[in-house]
Amino acid sequence: MMQQIIKTFPDDKPLTSISVIEDISKRPQGFIIVSKTFDQDSDADLWKGSTFFGGRVSRYLCLSKTEGIDNYIVEDIAIIGEKDMPPDGYGLIPKTMDTDAKAWKKRQICYKLTRRNLALSAVTDIILLSKSKKAPEGFSLAGDINGVVVCFKTIHDLGLGPHNNNPPPVLGYSLNPKGIPQPTISPSPNGLYPAVASPTSSGDYVNLLRPKRPAPTPPIQSSPGLLSTSLVVNSPPEIPPKPQVPSSASYATLKVHEGLEGIPFVLHPTLELIASKGASIGPIPVIKRKTMEDLDREYAYDFRLERQST
Repeated sequence: MMQQIIKTFPDDKPLTSISVIEDISKRPQGFIIVSKTFDQDSDADLWKGSTFFGGRVSRYLCLSKTEGIDNYIVEDIAIIGEKDMPPDGYGLIPKTMDTDAKAWKKRQICYKLTRRNLALSAVTDIILLSKSKKAPEGFSLAGDINGVVVCFKTIHDLGLGPHNNNPPPVLGYSLNPKGIPQPTISPSPNGLYPAVASPTSSGDYVNLLRPKRPAPTPPIQSSPGLLSTSLVVNSPPEIPPKPQVPSSASYATLKVHEGLEGIPFVLHPTLELIASKGASIGPIPVIKRKTMEDLDREYAYDFRLERQST
């Protein structure tokens, strides 16, 4: 029955999305449910198990050729273990689309999405086999999930048209998005270099290559007799002198006040009088050196009054 349906509705359009559902009666919009196996026309459940209380658990594969990310197609699929990391560039289907439950048991499908104009191949169909372990003609074997064999069909002609013989661009977009006319190149008569044809009347290509500013004036070659003239012409502009910075200047971000700003440093009038008469000031008293213990003992304060007030 499934073979008759496939033969009746041939479709080589690439798949754009793959998902898994739990309830076969809730088909997602734009998806087709793979509910039957290709070889035996039997139930294509990928879980094949029940819950602890005896309830049935099922997982069904869904395919779409219209849903998914714009301009991306399924380039390849693979079967890996439930806890294995997918190959580089491949994506997983961790949850069911309808109930957001765990999608796989023991083994799972991963698939590779590629931009349509960069894809070298495309997966157009996925079938499931319940008894046969060999892929049908035109299909490739991906592996098995809980005893169900997964096969997929791949095409390499993506229908870009017979006029496009060049490979798709690596960047995926045009390097000349504004459509600026390019010069036509014809073979040179001597066969060494190609001859570029004259620019178009619109002048767009010429304006594209024309510099936006004039070239700088070349320096004047100086000679011993014209040294002073050369120096005047090519001398750089004078740099204003830097302001003198006092040695006591502060470079802190916030201004620091030391408490001595604006106070002149002068002698006491009595000392000035003694100094003017030439008299002796007298012996300078010797400051006794005190240790840390002497200072603690002399200026000790226990803050008893402050503690009592609190």
